[in-house]
Amino acid sequence: MSGTYLGMPAFPRAAAEATQDDRLRANLTRATGTIRAKRAQAVAELDDWAELRAAGAAIKDRTLRHLDHYLELLETAVTRAGGVVHWAPDAAEANRIVAELVKATGETEVVKVKSMATQETGLNEALAAEGITAYETDLAELIVQLGDDRPSHILVPAIHKNRAEIRDIFRETMGRWGRP
Repeated sequence: MSGTYLGMPAFPRAAAEATQDDRLRANLTRATGTIRAKRAQAVAELDDWAELRAAGAAIKDRTLRHLDHYLELLETAVTRAGGVVHWAPDAAEANRIVAELVKATGETEVVKVKSMATQETGLNEALAAEGITAYETDLAELIVQLGDDRPSHILVPAIHKNRAEIRDIFRETMGRWGRP
């Protein structure tokens, strides 16, 4: 069975390996416990939580069913505001477009926001292959980047790291920035 994305092993193999890691299991148990408690507290503050959740799901489902329409609306709005929309049929083309846009500025460094799409297309690696360094602005994404790691969760990319591990990543890597 082949890997799932960017050279990662297939899920069954990765899961089997990860479940043997005592520190990872402890990190995830602690983090998910905290997240679940905070979510429960927030949900308890809303009398109509179930209705709000259902309404949000309906909006998401309708949008996905008509995604082509909404993407064209977005393109119209962006163009009207003076922006340019680039369409790409695949990850390689999307990465090529971004790299060309950066190179056209003469810059060799970019700052980017958290985006699973760019993680899935391998944008940072594609930019690096073109001599362009990408720096993450989202703290959790930066932790993952500095640790030469991959995000482990779509909303909480560094959930698999505890505070001591994050401290060690910062100590090891932050002093190198800006130095030859």
